[in-house]
Amino acid sequence: MNNHSLISASGNTHAKIAALGLAVSLVFVAVISAAGVTRSESTARTYGPVVKATTITNVAGGATVR
Repeated sequence: MNNHSLISASGNTHAKIAALGLAVSLVFVAVISAAGVTRSESTARTYGPVVKATTITNVAGGATVR
């Protein structure tokens, strides 16, 4: 049987393509996971001042915002 077309390919060829796709996706997930483990959270940067909601402010219209 000709396997040059995906439509007319045998079931074995379809299984090989599915297995290859699964293997590539697992390698991709492993690489992304390994890259996330080596990244240190202590290097995360915050921008701007820290703002705390400690005072109550009245806004025109009667709404109270904390």
